Amino acid sequence: MKGFPHETLQAQHRMRPEISALIRELTYPDLVDAPSTKSRPDIRGLSDNIIFISHDKPEDEDARLADRRDLGSKTSKRNTHEAQMVLRIVRYLAQNGYGSEKLVVLTPYLGQLYNLQDVLKSENDPVLNDLDSFDLVKAGLMPAAAAKIAKNPLRLATIGALSFRRFRGPKNGIKAFFAPLR
Repeated sequence: MKGFPHETLQAQHRMRPEISALIRELTYPDLVDAPSTKSRPDIRGLSDNIIFISHDKPEDEDARLADRRDLGSKTSKRNTHEAQMVLRIVRYLAQNGYGSEKLVVLTPYLGQLYNLQDVLKSENDPVLNDLDSFDLVKAGLMPAAAAKIAKNPLRLATIGALSFRRFRGPKNGIKAFFAPLR
């Protein structure tokens, strides 16, 4: 970033300190947690507030979609096994008293976003941000005037600077981030 005008996030007000510690380690060494983030109760029903899940089910490519952040890509990644795991985790969190309005599911790939939307719509009404909706409409995978379904809303978004700015999610809710660790 040297030589380019930029601003760096100094204090964060949404992430649990356990999550911001990972970001601080990777890219923002001076990031400070706001006091309001430090007194949040542990997530009910989980052994820890951050959980990593490992599996051996490979992802595949969705040739109908290309990820906007990877301009040379002609496909996007998806993993049906992971989408089914997300559905089960959303159900489990609901059984522990968390309504879907308190949840946000983030994924790095547009193909997985579409996959998650398809899997989750059986029980929820996945709400996409404008940029992700535009990408799915552009690919012909979502009608421009998608019908509103009266189910519990659940926010979905791909990860990216624009997504985070436009779609921060609930201040005191759970952000579930599902990304392959390969």
